[in-house]
Amino acid sequence: MNEHRGTAPLTVYLDVDGVVTTVGYQRQAGKDKLNPAQVAIVAGLVREFDAKVVVSSTWRVDDCRPTLVEAGLPETCFHPDWRTAILPTSKDATTGGMLSAERAGRGDEIAEHATRNRITDYLVLDDVEVGPVHRGRHVRPRADFGLSEADRGLARTLLAGMVDLRRAMDRNGS
Repeated sequence: MNEHRGTAPLTVYLDVDGVVTTVGYQRQAGKDKLNPAQVAIVAGLVREFDAKVVVSSTWRVDDCRPTLVEAGLPETCFHPDWRTAILPTSKDATTGGMLSAERAGRGDEIAEHATRNRITDYLVLDDVEVGPVHRGRHVRPRADFGLSEADRGLARTLLAGMVDLRRAMDRNGS
């Protein structure tokens, strides 16, 4: 049993491009290379809060978990339903291809996954706007720089607030 007294674990919805890698980093390190410093931030949050990761990035089209683990995420950190679904609204009606993150319904995909899996306590790490339904749960790094220490601080504060709320509800018998 974890510190959340048997309740569902906290969940981190993780975008990849613009969060744990950037165009600039890949230009320097190689295509599809993840920035170890930014991955370490996510890994630290996952470990500290015993959180599960759900990939909400376009990287979810293929099984990107081995790449994320090789880059430093804990092997056991992934939610059993480890990626959000690609909803019809996230595809180009003409070609069937995925829309860019800015045009796709990333927030809708996250909401659908959270509802389907009964996830109530979650954090979204994404460099694009995900909509008002995720307000107070969204850390939006600058795409050119990826996840920063300031973003880590905000993410930690938001996750700690979720833990504190759970503890308060447990004390009150809610």
